[in-house]
Amino acid sequence: MTQKGLLVLTTVVLLSVLHSGAAFGDVRRERTARRPYIVEIGQPYAINAHRLQYEIDHISQLNEYVAKYGYPDYAEIQETSPEWPWEAYETRLYYLQRNLETDFSPVLLSPAAPNFGVLKFRGDITPEKRHEIELILQAREKPAVPPPVAAAPPAVAAQPPTDHGLTEALVARIEAAAERAAQAADRATAESEAAVRAADRTTNIVETLEPRAAARR
Repeated sequence: MTQKGLLVLTTVVLLSVLHSGAAFGDVRRERTARRPYIVEIGQPYAINAHRLQYEIDHISQLNEYVAKYGYPDYAEIQETSPEWPWEAYETRLYYLQRNLETDFSPVLLSPAAPNFGVLKFRGDITPEKRHEIELILQAREKPAVPPPVAAAPPAVAAQPPTDHGLTEALVARIEAAAERAAQAADRATAESEAAVRAADRTTNIVETLEPRAAARR
């Protein structure tokens, strides 16, 4: 290959690296046209207020910026390819009303300055990123759907009452009990009459035997 051909090939390779993502396994590694001097690794991820406060406490210029301009509408972390003296990530703040993105990163300067960090980028929010952030913020504000309320069990139909509030079944049981009581009374009366007749017969027999016994004496 000629020297000219080698130069063309090298230029093509460099341009492809600068303007497109280079895949290493399943991890995204990309130099964007907006910031071709860093390599973004993976997708950015949102951080909560607790993590944001940690970054504020550990990146000096981020601390100063938030103290002056206030907290952002949205914040995220983007991991980057390690490049001394930068830490291997950026903390990115987004202010929607000002249409402003600011990116900060810690700097490994010296053990004497453990919380030193500076502003690496400041610019407008891209339309795609703004749309993404708005969708995320809307999802956060959407109220949770309450769980469905269990339906009450169907009421048991009451048996229509008869006179005086008594049910037909209860009336039937009362009538049956009354019938049994009447039958028992009849049996008791019959047994009592039989006992009286038996007593009368016994008395007659005794009266008949008494004269005979007296005659014998």
